[in-house]
Amino acid sequence: MISLLAIGCTIVATAQSQQDPRLAQLADAAGCEFPEVPTIPAAEGATMEQMVATQGAIQAYMGESNVLLACLGSIAQNTELTEEDRQLALDAYNAEVANQETVAENWNVQRTAFLEAQEQ
Repeated sequence: MISLLAIGCTIVATAQSQQDPRLAQLADAAGCEFPEVPTIPAAEGATMEQMVATQGAIQAYMGESNVLLACLGSIAQNTELTEEDRQLALDAYNAEVANQETVAENWNVQRTAFLEAQEQ
């Protein structure tokens, strides 16, 4: 339950970052794209096909997320921007790192539970 709650909070943080009009302008100008966070099924009741598909979705998300981090990092380091704009990009960067960590943690919990259930 805690993992699901944590991922919900993280998704909200990403959505709020994307809704900030100034961040949206900065991200659009730099070509940054915010990836969609994959849905991780509960191990209980999940099929092998769902778990395999989810693993692929998570790998794709992590790759897209790393591209976003590089993009946000370049905005945060752009000394031609205001300090506020740079901080906005840095906050979005930190929120995306938190997203990555939460997705990985939640996936590991569900994957482990799924594999343990398969052994029984």
